[in-house]
Amino acid sequence: MTALLCVLAAALPSLDASVSVGSSVRRLFYRDRVTQTLVGWQSGALAVWGLSLQAYPSTGRLPILDDVGAYGWYKRSLESSTLTADNVLAFSTQEIAWEAGLRWRVMSDSRERGAVSVGYGSLRQVFSGARLPGYLLPAGTIQYWRPGLEGQISLGRVALGAGAAYLLIVRQDFLSKYFPRASKGGVEASVRASMDVGRVGVTLSGRYQRFFYSLHPQPYDPYVAGGALDELFSIDLACGFRL
Repeated sequence: MTALLCVLAAALPSLDASVSVGSSVRRLFYRDRVTQTLVGWQSGALAVWGLSLQAYPSTGRLPILDDVGAYGWYKRSLESSTLTADNVLAFSTQEIAWEAGLRWRVMSDSRERGAVSVGYGSLRQVFSGARLPGYLLPAGTIQYWRPGLEGQISLGRVALGAGAAYLLIVRQDFLSKYFPRASKGGVEASVRASMDVGRVGVTLSGRYQRFFYSLHPQPYDPYVAGGALDELFSIDLACGFRL
């Protein structure tokens, strides 16, 4: 009976769940701008909350497959008021993001040393309220494939990590509508520091996403600019629990 219980316990997956609070700032600006109403935009600091989950088989009998798991996270900001381009009319904005995928972690001495991941993610910006006619805001959704690499070292009780990823954009609502010939891409960089406090893992992390576009306008297009740069800066404090 004891042996059967041990086998069942070993077969259960390892689950890591966390909740987070933080802040993010998003900004958009144009290069070689001809149309004067392409003035760019910056969100200001948005308060963000989030949930995340990682799951690994952890059977104890599959050295490689045991370290291939699934992950997912969801983040949502509180609505924040900001101003239109004339600094008079107010409107609200909200950021919604999620990502899910597979992750292979590299283990040594029962500690994670690195990881390779492939995920699919979404970043959505919602605007409501008054706007000036002709001024464009980055409303809508960006969706992307995200292959990435991570590394981690341990300094006593603290684990320090860094990661980098390429963002292969498959959907861009805002620019696809006004610049249908645009070419696009993106990169991501992240850092984190984590420490276990009892059974709770505390992680402070920062992330930078950079979406870049060559717009390829034609002379008679309603909006003309050479390129655009869309950046997202975020910082989060997460508390994780192993189930």
